[in-house]
Amino acid sequence: MAEVARAWEGSAALRQWREGFHPLQDLIRVPDGAFRNAEDKRAYLERNFTLRTELPSAAPPPGRITWSDGSSLPVTPLSAPDTYRLVDRDPDRAGGLVVTAARLGELTLDTSRGPARVPAWLFTLEGYGTPLARVAVGPDRLPAPPIGPASEYAHGSGSLSGHTAASPEAARFTVIAARGSCEEVGIEVLEGADTVVLAAGTRPRGRSGDVCDAALRTEEVPVELSRPLGSRILLDAASGAPVPFYSGAGPR
Repeated sequence: MAEVARAWEGSAALRQWREGFHPLQDLIRVPDGAFRNAEDKRAYLERNFTLRTELPSAAPPPGRITWSDGSSLPVTPLSAPDTYRLVDRDPDRAGGLVVTAARLGELTLDTSRGPARVPAWLFTLEGYGTPLARVAVGPDRLPAPPIGPASEYAHGSGSLSGHTAASPEAARFTVIAARGSCEEVGIEVLEGADTVVLAAGTRPRGRSGDVCDAALRTEEVPVELSRPLGSRILLDAASGAPVPFYSGAGPR
């Protein structure tokens, strides 16, 4: 764990992460009061939409992501059609939520650097007073780790695939850890000034009569820090890499 922390402290990878756009929320914001009924909710969860308007086809002007501390990052927003394709999983499917208009705007989103105003396309939905918003830029790639994976985790058990720390103020959250079918997981934490290294250790459950197989499972395991996460990066001791944010829709 200490080797991972030392490799990241002061590294180019850490600077790259701190200067990037790493959302801690889903990139879609549903309308206020959504949803009117179970059918609308199911349509949203299935990403089932019907387009009843002509989307703006022109490329949007250059934009910026602006954080609450005044720092900003120039970005090139996606077009309305490209953004809509990220919202509607099956454009040929009938029914669902009806989109009647689209305009470019902004969405305030929690990120690893705090709240940020981000370019977003605002899609008007039939029957709703506020739009469905989808961020019009993609998250930055997580930087490659400046250290290789630890050999003791080569079999996969104990690796981390996501975290749920949805704000820099978070001190309690969960991580998604891999384990064997007859193992339980515990998380060891090493906190530093710039990093928080998490090591998922596994051990046999030890219950007689359990039927074990070779398949890996995933489990949400609680983590508690001594202070809020702040601007520190969450790192996986197994891979040496950043732990991606997990929104429930998948790591990002």
